[in-house]
Amino acid sequence: MARMRKSAVQIRFEILEFLFFNTKPQIRTAVWRKSTNMSYDDFLKHLEYLKEKQLIKETEAGTTTLTEEGRRIYLELRKSLPSLL
Repeated sequence: MARMRKSAVQIRFEILEFLFFNTKPQIRTAVWRKSTNMSYDDFLKHLEYLKEKQLIKETEAGTTTLTEEGRRIYLELRKSLPSLL
């Protein structure tokens, strides 16, 4: 049985969700391994999008955290995504 591809929104939601429940700064590769099953290059594209939208931030040390706006957007998506999918 073929698996359906996830939409960009679903992938980004899963990254936000991982960071929402793991509030300590996370190493980028840990976020990749624990929140997605895609190639690292594809993951970086989604991470860059989330940074551009200021939903996540990364430190010089390479750790990733959710911003306050990211927390707000995650909660909004969590309410609306089940009705969309």
